[in-house]
Amino acid sequence: MSTTTGKKELTRYWANYYDNLAMVEAITTTLAKQNKLSHDGPIYHIKVDSKIDCWKVLCVGMECVDSPYRGVYYSIDKLPEELRDKVLRLSVLEPQTPQVAGVGLRSGPETYWVFG
Repeated sequence: MSTTTGKKELTRYWANYYDNLAMVEAITTTLAKQNKLSHDGPIYHIKVDSKIDCWKVLCVGMECVDSPYRGVYYSIDKLPEELRDKVLRLSVLEPQTPQVAGVGLRSGPETYWVFG
């Protein structure tokens, strides 16, 4: 293994680590506010970096094995239409407003839980 490959793997490891910490923080905040994520089907954790229009999508649950939605999208226009429409609906709500049936929950200023 070359040094460059090792550095790339280490960078990827830490990026995933911090993404997972962000998701744990969102879960903790959501549960602390007494909001529950009750949905049958996939649930997508979407974290936005609005400074660079970067949308990180992680599917949570057993239904995610076949999910086509995952990874990083570098523009809201690149976000899959189903997710984009639900994020836009949730974006007009204040964070920690109770979940919207069939749509999801906005857990923070740049964090969403979207129902698939």
